Amino acid sequence: MERTRSHQVIKRVIPLLAIWAVSRVLETPNVRGALQEVDSRAYIQKRRVMRSVKRAGRNAASNPAWLAAGAAAIAVGIGIIAKATRGR
Repeated sequence: MERTRSHQVIKRVIPLLAIWAVSRVLETPNVRGALQEVDSRAYIQKRRVMRSVKRAGRNAASNPAWLAAGAAAIAVGIGIIAKATRGR
């Protein structure tokens, strides 16, 4: 099927217009403020997660007996699951 010249032009112009329209919407003050708020909440959440991971590492390092017991329990659990999946 042969495409007309106007069809080709329209197919090239529509994506450009869509990008232009979206960029115009993103530049409005209301959308800018909302995006900044979302970014700040994401940053705060990331910082909380990092603190939590550090705290967990410090707790694990200060309780080596519990860490070893937990690792052993996980190993036993994996062994039991592996045994249960084998055929008779």
